[in-house]
Amino acid sequence: MFQRCGFADADADLEGANYVVVGLPFDCTASFRSGSRDGPDAIRLASFNFESYDPFYDVDLAELAICDLGNMELGADPVYAKETIKEGIALLPKAAIPIFLGGEHSITPPIVESLARLRAPEGLGVLVLDAHLDLREEYGCTRYSHACASRRILEKKGVKSYASIGIRSGSKEEFSFAKENGISYFNALEVKEKGIDYVLDRALKSLNCEQIYLSIDLDALDPAFAPAVGNPEPFGITAWDVKRVIERAAPLAVGLDINELTPAYDRGETALLAARLAREFIAATAKAKN
Repeated sequence: MFQRCGFADADADLEGANYVVVGLPFDCTASFRSGSRDGPDAIRLASFNFESYDPFYDVDLAELAICDLGNMELGADPVYAKETIKEGIALLPKAAIPIFLGGEHSITPPIVESLARLRAPEGLGVLVLDAHLDLREEYGCTRYSHACASRRILEKKGVKSYASIGIRSGSKEEFSFAKENGISYFNALEVKEKGIDYVLDRALKSLNCEQIYLSIDLDALDPAFAPAVGNPEPFGITAWDVKRVIERAAPLAVGLDINELTPAYDRGETALLAARLAREFIAATAKAKN
């Protein structure tokens, strides 16, 4: 099920690991740019650019028990992929915090379903950073498209609450669905005008949950920061905004995914940012535990 490769400083064995990195190289429902199947290994390669020590958190990742299990073999069918993801997550040690490297955003619903069942008996809050609402019932002849990711998340048993930040794109029907169903989302303009902490205060209040799963679709960021994504949208949030989200979500986080990196569309800048965000998450959660 897994093919071994390596994330920087991920030298621990699975047994006893506090963090587990898993690659999910699936992009078969891509609607604009394909290539996010190459995202996990691009993030791994970029991760070697950084020092193991994070001075902001006073955490040295080389001293943490991080295991990289490599990439899951997900095939080309979204139904097969989601079932394989759920089977793989069931094999992970419950004591370890998982970091999933995508892959397109369709990877997130089966992750959420599994973690809600296995690790959040009181209910899981899901915080999504995304340019798009992803609330379509179906897209491209499948309910499991990346354009349906948040709609599928909302249907999962065990998901207590949901909020998204960075929104600036969606169909008229999606915005109507969000309004009719009271779905909590915050657009990028709110972040720009009122600040990320103001928006985060509201998002975390609406989640009202002791355990949170964080999903980062890199297109939440403005293309100036993350140009190599599947569906880039101008007027996005900044890298500093995402760093702050990670910092504040870390004490409650049961897992993270970073998705929609299509590395062929820049010179590695987006992969570097994705790798740094993954490392920020590890350092922030480690600091929160101490």
